[in-house]
Amino acid sequence: MTLYQYPKSESLKDGRRVTIRPLRKEDEKALHEYFLRLPPEDRMCLRDDVTDPKVIENWIYDLDYDIVLPLIALDVKQIAANGTLQFNPIGWTKHQGEIRITCDPEYRKKGLATVLIENLMEIAADYHLKQLTAEMAPALDEAYFLFEKLGFKEAAVLKGFIKDLKGEYQDLVLMIKNISP
Repeated sequence: MTLYQYPKSESLKDGRRVTIRPLRKEDEKALHEYFLRLPPEDRMCLRDDVTDPKVIENWIYDLDYDIVLPLIALDVKQIAANGTLQFNPIGWTKHQGEIRITCDPEYRKKGLATVLIENLMEIAADYHLKQLTAEMAPALDEAYFLFEKLGFKEAAVLKGFIKDLKGEYQDLVLMIKNISP
């Protein structure tokens, strides 16, 4: 397992250094503050209402790296990005993992999301996963192009499949990357 290598320092395109490490219970307040800094249009496409402190509290309380491995990127003590590798170690999808990622607008176009996704892909390979997925609404075109750049391919578009936090129906794009040798 590669978790022994964390925390680790990574350089961004602008020369800034961030620390990448797994989310810990003591990060609850910082994680909530991070999500509050995200623009509403970013939060609108998330599965949970991350502005609700109870949602974050439940995530922290239920931390189980064998099902969801959350990584955060810290710039000093402030969370700059959050990514998760979600997987099921048993069952018919045990060879698959799903990557979810958010990034503070201040850190976009600096390579941070790429670094975080690459770390999650490396962990997925160490967990012997064979396939990764990413799901997003088409409105998140920057995320789409980032995953495409990292080798993910569009596999399906489910029309009107998700309902955003405004109650409006949106399409869902499923992207897949095979990572087995």
